[in-house]
Amino acid sequence: MLLDTDAEAPFEGIDERRAGSGLVSVNAEGTYASVKTGTPHGDLDVTFDIQPTQAQADFDGWDEVVEVSLYFSGDGPLAGDPISDDYVNVPLHGEDDDHQWWRFRIHARGRDTVHDPSAPPEQHLVQVWPAPRAPEIRHKLTDQTGHRRRNPDPDYYARVKAAEAVAPPSEGATYASKPVTPLVADLEEDQPR
Repeated sequence: MLLDTDAEAPFEGIDERRAGSGLVSVNAEGTYASVKTGTPHGDLDVTFDIQPTQAQADFDGWDEVVEVSLYFSGDGPLAGDPISDDYVNVPLHGEDDDHQWWRFRIHARGRDTVHDPSAPPEQHLVQVWPAPRAPEIRHKLTDQTGHRRRNPDPDYYARVKAAEAVAPPSEGATYASKPVTPLVADLEEDQPR
C-alpha cells in the first residue's frame, strides 16, 4: 500500500476489480494506492526512484507497468503492509506540508513465480516525479497474476454480482465483505479427488 496517514482504502465493487489494471488501484482522492502482489506473504524487493522531472521509461524485463497519479505532501506516502502494520516513509522532493500531485509508474516482475523457491523474489520498481493529475496509463500488462485479476472466473463474477444485489453496501461504507466462495484448484497430485 501507498497511503497518506489519514487516507481511507477505496471500496471496490466487483465491477471496479474487473475493470482495474490488475496491478494497482487508487482511491478517488488519490491518497491511497493498493499494489497487487503475487506474493501472499513474505518479503518483496521494492525500489523507489524519486526524480525531480519525469522518469525515463524502460519497460524491458518488466511484466507489468502502470502509471497513476497520487496526491501527497513532500513528506511522501507511507509504504508497506497494512496487515502487519509495517510501514516505511518514502520522502518526496518538496515541502513537508505542501501537498501536490505526483506520477507513480509502478513496475512488477515475478508475480507469477513466487511459489517457486528457486526463483528470485518478486520485484517492484516505483518511479515517482511531480506532475499534474492525469488518467491511469497501462504501459505493459503481460503476467498471469494481472490477467486473472482483470479477467476473473466468470462463475465467481456471477456469484459476487448476485451477492451484491442481495445486500448492497450501505451509504458511506468504506469496506464491505460478501460471503462468496472462490473456486480453488487442487494442485496436489498425490491427494485423492
